[in-house]
Amino acid sequence: MLHDAPPKPAPGRQQRPLPGPLRDPLIVSILVYAGIALVAMVTAYFTVFSIFAAYDDEGTVLVTLQGFLDGHALFRDVYTPFGPFYYEFFGSLFALTGKTVDTDTSRTLVAILWVLTSLLYGVSMQRVTGRLTLGAASMMVAFGTLSVLANEPMHAQVLCVLLLGTLTALTAFGPGKRPRINGAVAGAAVAALVLTKLNLGTYAAAAAVLAAVLTLEPLSSRAWIRWPVVIGVLAMAPAVALRDLGVEPVRTFVALEVLAMGAVVVAAHGIPFQGRGKGLAPWVLGMAIGFVGGLVAMLVAIILTGPSLADVYGGVVTEAMRVRDVNPAPVKMPSAALDWGILTLAVAIAALQLRRSDSPRPGPWSGGLRILAGLVIWMGIARVAPVTLNPSPENPLSVPMVLAWIAVFPPGGLAPESEFKRYLRVFLPALAVAEAVQVYPVAGSQMFIAAVTFVPVGALCIADGLTVLQAWSAEHGRIGLERFGAIALIALVALVADLGLNTIVRPGINWIHNYRENTALPFAGATNLHLPEGKVEEYTAMVDALQKHHCTEFIGYPNVDSFYLWSGIEPPLPYPSGPWILALDSERQQRVVDQLRAAKRPCAVRSEPLAALWLGGREVEQRPLVRYIFANFKPVEAVGEWEFMLPKGPAGSGRQSTGPVSAPTTATAAAKPGATSRSCTATGVRLGSEPRPVPRHLSRASCRAQALWKTAARSSSGAALTAAASAAGRARSASARKSRSGLISSTSTPTSCSATAISARPSEWLRLNPSPPPAASRGLPASPTSISIAAGGSSR
Repeated sequence: MLHDAPPKPAPGRQQRPLPGPLRDPLIVSILVYAGIALVAMVTAYFTVFSIFAAYDDEGTVLVTLQGFLDGHALFRDVYTPFGPFYYEFFGSLFALTGKTVDTDTSRTLVAILWVLTSLLYGVSMQRVTGRLTLGAASMMVAFGTLSVLANEPMHAQVLCVLLLGTLTALTAFGPGKRPRINGAVAGAAVAALVLTKLNLGTYAAAAAVLAAVLTLEPLSSRAWIRWPVVIGVLAMAPAVALRDLGVEPVRTFVALEVLAMGAVVVAAHGIPFQGRGKGLAPWVLGMAIGFVGGLVAMLVAIILTGPSLADVYGGVVTEAMRVRDVNPAPVKMPSAALDWGILTLAVAIAALQLRRSDSPRPGPWSGGLRILAGLVIWMGIARVAPVTLNPSPENPLSVPMVLAWIAVFPPGGLAPESEFKRYLRVFLPALAVAEAVQVYPVAGSQMFIAAVTFVPVGALCIADGLTVLQAWSAEHGRIGLERFGAIALIALVALVADLGLNTIVRPGINWIHNYRENTALPFAGATNLHLPEGKVEEYTAMVDALQKHHCTEFIGYPNVDSFYLWSGIEPPLPYPSGPWILALDSERQQRVVDQLRAAKRPCAVRSEPLAALWLGGREVEQRPLVRYIFANFKPVEAVGEWEFMLPKGPAGSGRQSTGPVSAPTTATAAAKPGATSRSCTATGVRLGSEPRPVPRHLSRASCRAQALWKTAARSSSGAALTAAASAAGRARSASARKSRSGLISSTSTPTSCSATAISARPSEWLRLNPSPPPAASRGLPASPTSISIAAGGSSR
């Protein structure tokens, strides 16, 4: 196999010899990877310190990590949907280094792990292909694909990609002299992946088992073992997405997944290899032992820190399965993907039949098509434009999935490969196709976390194509082989240069420019993070308000957990996540409420646009913490989309109010993010913090509706209920007409009717009121005390 060596010079031509160290391939490799890593680290640093996602997954994981380090029991005192290994790994890292869990330290760590993961893929592919240039290119493709790590620094996915890269490297370097030990380490990596994110670990384990039963004797020759495993793996995607198979994009994605994995299975049948090796069976056995042993050891280690086995199960399994209900993000899949899947399965079957009926000789078409397939995979997942067939930048998976089987199929007409190389050919494509399932139910950054597993698939395709072309050139004699060597080296160097420019250099220049143009945050432990000036002012104002008002505890609606880090205020147990509105059940919300009520000076911060982002058009469930915030806090300051809130009662009181709650829904906020709401109070319409009187005709209609609601609640009469709903509807219509006519003005005369929220629909009123009297339990609303009115229409 060609190892990127230039052709030998013609006789008589003088060539200056390289310095001694540069003639050592190991030293050359170290220098190349070190140079790429250095430049990549600069790009990674300025990227991660120039982005802050408003939903702040970073803050959520950091405060929970700090809570774990402080001795709180994971899953019981610390809410998290991530597995225990995440906390064991990063907790040990912070504890051993003595570093503080803060924004600057964590983001620096993410940049290092981003580059390290890319390096693992590069070294692995050099080992598999025997080419330094392909290793360097693989590192660059992996780095470009993983740029999504900057969106949610310290999210569990940063550890997941590190574990996937480690698993790939362990497989690439093979069984070695100690196959059981090496296999055990690989199995422990899969166990760690399971206990970091359950779905990713399960898919990796499924790929390993599938590769074993398709390549390892005597498993592969026993149909009663092989077919149940194959059917189970093919059924994995439909089982995972069962609840949403009625949605067309999900259904298309599942069908593509089944067809792509089916093509991998077909391509794995009948592949010749050089007899039975001595390394695969001990490797697979060691992997199984390492998986079980690692799983047990990690579970015992976390249980010793406080949580029970039931707590761990609830956090790792139950909470992971609730992700669909908390944060769904539908996958974007072109309808043509199903046609591609059918075509690729048909081509795989045809290729297998041709392989069995004939022994093809190496040819330029076979080699060229393999190289093209590899380039399409690489350019698609790295988002490099020159060669890409993907339908959109948001979907880097559909084309690589249908091409993955090509890497399973070894070049024809060449010497059979070893048994372990056969296993590797099946495992790496199967791993990539299986990990694609993780995009359900949340197809955000997961699209590119799954895409990075296709880096080895593209490398195998390109390496196989070069091998075929090399064998074909060798048939034309020494001159043909030398010409091929020169052309291949030039083409590969050009590929590395193009990838380096588009995945590292150009993005790095852009992010350095953004970093210099933006403003540094003024908080201790976050001064390296540079954001647009407006955002810095908003975040600074909120943190200043927390300190100015001497808040001892606070809660966000929803939470931006980085506020806890930047203000130095301890979050209440069980460390409410950003989307706690959806994620925390009533029992956990009540636990937070109890702590806030007992606090000396509780506070709250609120962002309706951010809440609308999390809720995605869904209703706000009236659970204890939601009711507590809207019944007991009032806004006293507003900056941008944020409101700072203090208790309505005496200063420093966390006592819960018994009054009604007017929790907003997402409809208005989603329609006009950041829009200022207007609500009718005893003194008038509030625009921001400025009271404006309510006109007499408006208050009269509101008061009449209020009186009718009271009558309906007392009499339990359906007719009274209808009359109240009708009156409320007229009040809303009057509000809309007069607001559009400009009749709500500072000169209007207020009346004595105090109001803040009412709806024309009794069911909606019930949803907005947390503590209805007994009448409401029979399907009737309690007497409201207020009416919500927005200019131009009613406010829900």
